[in-house]
Amino acid sequence: MSDAQIASVLLLEEHFEAGDERFVEEVLASRAAKRLKALGPRWAADARPGIRRALLRYIDDGCDRPFHRPLVKALFKHAERLGDDEAMGHFLVAFDRFLPAPKAPAKLWPGESDAPRFSRLTRSYLQRRATRYFRRLGRKDPARAARALRAAVVLYRDEHLETEDQFLRSWGLVYALYCGLIARYPAGAAICRSGSKLTLLGATLEQLQPAPMIPEAWQGVFEEIWPLVTGARSRIVRQFAIALLGRDYPAELQWLPMERVRVLLASPHEEVQTFGAELFGTISDPGNLPVQEWLALLRIENLDALPSICAAVERHVTPSRLTLDECVGLGCARLAPVAALGLRWARTKSVTTAEALESVLRLAGAPAPRVREEAAGWLFTLLQTSPHTRPLHVRDLIDARYADVRARGLALLEGDRRFGDDTGLWTALAESPHDDVRTFLLRHLSERRQMFSPEALRHVWATTLLGVSRGARDKRSALRLVSERIVARPAEAESLLPLLGVALRSVRPPERRAALAAVARAAFEAPGLRAAISRRLPELRLFSEELGE
Repeated sequence: MSDAQIASVLLLEEHFEAGDERFVEEVLASRAAKRLKALGPRWAADARPGIRRALLRYIDDGCDRPFHRPLVKALFKHAERLGDDEAMGHFLVAFDRFLPAPKAPAKLWPGESDAPRFSRLTRSYLQRRATRYFRRLGRKDPARAARALRAAVVLYRDEHLETEDQFLRSWGLVYALYCGLIARYPAGAAICRSGSKLTLLGATLEQLQPAPMIPEAWQGVFEEIWPLVTGARSRIVRQFAIALLGRDYPAELQWLPMERVRVLLASPHEEVQTFGAELFGTISDPGNLPVQEWLALLRIENLDALPSICAAVERHVTPSRLTLDECVGLGCARLAPVAALGLRWARTKSVTTAEALESVLRLAGAPAPRVREEAAGWLFTLLQTSPHTRPLHVRDLIDARYADVRARGLALLEGDRRFGDDTGLWTALAESPHDDVRTFLLRHLSERRQMFSPEALRHVWATTLLGVSRGARDKRSALRLVSERIVARPAEAESLLPLLGVALRSVRPPERRAALAAVARAAFEAPGLRAAISRRLPELRLFSEELGE
């Protein structure tokens, strides 16, 4: 035995003695058949939680590792002898996952007395033996057997049942769900058994009707079947459970709580979503549902169910039951049916306060394009007519990530005298990352500058911002213009310092220093200017090194 093998055996024993679940990794990596066989009885009899979890993990790995045959047999026989329903359920799933047996090696390694993996016949035998365990248990204790089967079928996964052939090779699953459809003779049977082979006759998987093993134990157990719909990992099992509930439990489904229907609608699985949509249409007296239940339903991203959900909401919920914020929240939904409903309801509300105006402005970011386009037009009208409109609201539209909303904001700035000459908005537009905004600003400033005398503050603003938007020489001229104006007229500093910040950020550090030096000298001589700089241009701290501080 090599040093690595010795170390692996020692680590396995150490983890096992400590009850550490990690020991299963060493077991899976081992190829020492005799040592694994000796481990089997000890492992199977150990009831410690970590060791138990390791046992189930090992079975779920598939029971088909090379040279693990003796260990698998020991664990399986122990579980069968003790009536360990949970472990037998895991073995049922693992044996159904067996691939066709690989070709036996022509020559065995020294010390090997048998093939490393189960033969084809043994694989088939283990499948039948695991299934037989539950059939025999069903004769003695039907309820216990059915519970164990329900716990087992949840473990089947879609990747192991992708084709009809894989399903029919899963002997245990077929018998658990469709035992009543299997017959040795084709007449009247949906599934024909010939030896160890199963064949579908005249039906597809979707057309098979539920006929579970021990059918009487599947009656009156709605709460035990329901988890198969919501928790099964295989589409086949989910479809079986849905069909069984629809056939045998119509009364329970009729009075199903909305919370459970919502779980179905939010499922990632198409067949469960469809089932949820069908149940949603049969809910009795939906008008009595709380508003929060309806809102939770509208948050479900299920394109198949949403149209019917939205239609039901409009029938049973009036806009008056929702606040403006709730309507706006719906309008900002990602899916168009919900967003359109939210916008329609938001437009029925009165927007007469500053807080309400702030709330509806969130619609400028609505992800649904058609809803956002309609919302932008409504916001344009509101901002035009509301006495609470402020330049910041217009800026919110102009800063929007969507071009159609920005276009509305720019139209408002250009057409409304309250905002067309607002220097704060000019500054925001000058530093916008959007090309359409900067292009608009250049045209707007070129037109507006002609309206002011050269001595007017707005003329200085327009000239400076136009210079900042052009080449290096124009930027230097713009910086010099505004800095000289501040030095010459400190009383205008409050208005011009934000503009100075824009100009400073547009040039290189060497060009910045001259303007900063001039402003610094003026600030040193005028304490009021220093205070204005602290208030209006706090970012000048970024240039402290250039000022020699």
